[in-house]
Amino acid sequence: MIEPIGPAPLVTVRGEAQLEGPPDLATVTLTLHASADSPERTRAELAGGSAKIAQLLQRFEAALERSSTSGVHVFPVFNRRTPSKITGYQGTFSTQIVVADLEALSPLVLALTELPNSQVDGPWWSLRPDNPMYREARLAAIGDARRRADDYAAAFGTTVADLVEISDLNGALGGGARELRAFAMAKGADDAAFEFEPAAQSVSGQVTVRFSLRAIEL
Repeated sequence: MIEPIGPAPLVTVRGEAQLEGPPDLATVTLTLHASADSPERTRAELAGGSAKIAQLLQRFEAALERSSTSGVHVFPVFNRRTPSKITGYQGTFSTQIVVADLEALSPLVLALTELPNSQVDGPWWSLRPDNPMYREARLAAIGDARRRADDYAAAFGTTVADLVEISDLNGALGGGARELRAFAMAKGADDAAFEFEPAAQSVSGQVTVRFSLRAIEL
């Protein structure tokens, strides 16, 4: 779009770019399940399980970005025939684990699955906020905008002069954390392992740039 404003017309263009690259991080969620005849015993079972999680994560401390407790729940189980009667208690304890050393992901997941009454979900792949792809996407989007501006200027017998305004439309947003593409490979009872194929991460950049134009000097 070219706007005649006084003696110097303006051209406003949008630049876009999309890059793909390997993830930096993998996130898994571990949930321990417990059941007992009282809330106290259920909580005690979950507390014992949380201590085992802490010990296990210490073994993998060098490979982790961070870990945090994401939820504790203890609730009664009611009799189906007599809804007001409590037959027992169940509970869950969930921990979110972010892995930075992806080589350690398979042995970590295997160790997590060996915990009693454990449920493992993930991994979900993601990029760190300072991943270079974000900057590269922004610069590529700016380059795309400049090329479009040059095309418009040439079509009207002018050339791009000065930068007037630039707006970052989405801050080089990532494509979101994609879930795993993975499968378990049994190598024998003593050395089973998971083979994970990290999902490529997409980063997009979008900018709107406005340039002034000037006539080509002959």
